[in-house]
Amino acid sequence: MSFCIENPHLKQVTLSNQLTLVAIERPQAQTALLSFDVRAGSRYESPEDHGLSHFLEHMVFQGCPGCPSAQALNLKAEGMGAAIDASTSRDVTHFEHLVIPECLSGSAELLASMLRDPAFNEIESERQIILEEALDELDENGRCIDAETLSRRAFWPHSPMGQSVIGNRKRIAAFSVEDLRRYHRAHYGAKNMVATIVGPFEPDRLIEQVQLHFETIPSGERVIPEPAGENPMHPTLERVEDQRSQCDCRLLYPTPGRNSESALGITLLRLCLDDGLAARLPKRLGNELGLAYDQWASWDVDADAGAFELGAELSPKKLIQFIEESHALLRGLKEDPPRGEELERIYFRARWAIQAALDTAEGLTAIYGSPLLYEPNPKTPQERLEALQAISSEELSALASELFVPDHSVLCVVGPTSKMVRKQLESVVQVI
Repeated sequence: MSFCIENPHLKQVTLSNQLTLVAIERPQAQTALLSFDVRAGSRYESPEDHGLSHFLEHMVFQGCPGCPSAQALNLKAEGMGAAIDASTSRDVTHFEHLVIPECLSGSAELLASMLRDPAFNEIESERQIILEEALDELDENGRCIDAETLSRRAFWPHSPMGQSVIGNRKRIAAFSVEDLRRYHRAHYGAKNMVATIVGPFEPDRLIEQVQLHFETIPSGERVIPEPAGENPMHPTLERVEDQRSQCDCRLLYPTPGRNSESALGITLLRLCLDDGLAARLPKRLGNELGLAYDQWASWDVDADAGAFELGAELSPKKLIQFIEESHALLRGLKEDPPRGEELERIYFRARWAIQAALDTAEGLTAIYGSPLLYEPNPKTPQERLEALQAISSEELSALASELFVPDHSVLCVVGPTSKMVRKQLESVVQVI
């Protein structure tokens, strides 16, 4: 079955400061969204700078020209629509502001000002907030008990890819305003940014509303992240004993990045395992075995590398069975890949995800704007869907066989385990 997905009316331009700007018309919308994606994240950080991207994300809200304090900045933003939202990940820091359309120019002026020239006021109070946030990953003795952090650290042991986004408390406590200014100068130039506007006007009119403000951001120099680094050369167990009620278990395998030729096939493999309650993972582990209420298959991916993860939070008594069943599900992708109705269902789920995203301003940004930060010519939704539907069962089987091999796998378990279960875990790792 073939489908046709029409592109929205959009325009991509490069401003005089080398900022990439995408303007997308969303007819009949009652709001407009402005966003910036910045090449700043934990994989760009040296050990000495670990956590600085996230710290800087917080600090750009502490005042700028025209807004001498965080309170003044927030009042101005919320006088145009929603509060400005921000997040930091491994390879991008994202800012967005949802406003009423007539406030597009004012929002653009505010965003440009705070990203271009942050005042870095109130560093000590913001430091305390970030230190509190960092406690989420630690127990009362200061040990890291966050499975996300532990599994990535074991998966990329010699690379900034394995660093947590939040950073460590020692470095957070030591960062100075000069550290922030140095990192800001290196990363917050227009060459390291993509801006996206989604609103109810023609693209040229949207660009007209923001161009003069966005062009005030200095060009800077483009930063390139270090290579992802090697994964472990043998099956690895990362286990932390913690007296919680359940175990958080993660099984990870290395993959190419989202810009690779394998990316669409990996997407289909994930959809086969975990996209809706009818997919293989919830059907087997939830409906048939009752192993876990919270289980998932995810693809944690950057432009050049990724981790395919099967995970669950479950009773310690069910831990070994979950690992064995996870291995069986991955073998199933090799030996019995989706065919017929199951394959058609996965194609439809891919189409559904694309069309659902196109129905929101955030989704339009994620499809047409954000990818330009690391990929100069991303596929259109129609091109992506056609390429997905051209992937056969045999190709999915071959890809699963290539990806899910034991040599570079990481098993991470955080939670209470008995002596017997700990011995079983050692044995399971040896036979993955």
